[in-house]
Amino acid sequence: MKKYTFLMLSAVIVLTASLFAQLDEQDVRKRLDLIHSGKIGQVRTEIASLLQQQPNDPGARYLDAYVTENGDQAVKKYQTYVDNFPQSVWADDALYKVYQYYYAVGLYKTAEAKFAQLNEQYPNSIYAKRSVQEPLKVEIRPAARPEQQQSAQPLAAEEKKETNIPAPAVGRIAVQVGVYSQESIAQQQATNITSVVGKKATVFAKQSGSKTVYAVAFEGFADDQSARLFGAELKTKFNLDWFVVKR
Repeated sequence: MKKYTFLMLSAVIVLTASLFAQLDEQDVRKRLDLIHSGKIGQVRTEIASLLQQQPNDPGARYLDAYVTENGDQAVKKYQTYVDNFPQSVWADDALYKVYQYYYAVGLYKTAEAKFAQLNEQYPNSIYAKRSVQEPLKVEIRPAARPEQQQSAQPLAAEEKKETNIPAPAVGRIAVQVGVYSQESIAQQQATNITSVVGKKATVFAKQSGSKTVYAVAFEGFADDQSARLFGAELKTKFNLDWFVVKR
């Protein structure tokens, strides 16, 4: 009887530990792969459940920011992540996304400060020591696993022409891939992205607080699912970050 009780107690301890175990680096990578394959809804549901059990799990908090579609909300989560988990393997990535956001909306001094912080705190990051002007250029390359990113190379011209990304369906949902404070820069980015992806990217004005900014997007999707599948292809083939917007 004592042996049976001990075994039951051990099973309960193991089960409890598994339920409340934090996500390790490999766990996060697996969920990023799911997101990029179009299963963002599945990951979002799982992360919401995980955060109820472990609200301070660094891996879950990073993924929560990653699946947040609203840019203003996402940048707040990324900044909170950097502040609370500066030693996390994902902290430099989160800080780089904060920098990209502020540069995209035209807050250049804030962006420069974030970039300086990135170079100082994470000098060995793959994002460190790049030009502060880099967001003006489109860096489109095959998406590599994080451990391969340092050796990732841009697509050759002949490879760029062979993309099989499906054309958007007709509709009022768009896949946004960038936002800029100047319309001329947005138009140039749309032209660059169109030439590489092989599908026409457009520009439209939108409000960000009291400012007018210019979004680059692929428009005309009939439903949310088709837009997400297209976005997943953009991330997988060209390493383009994206989120779905209603037009």
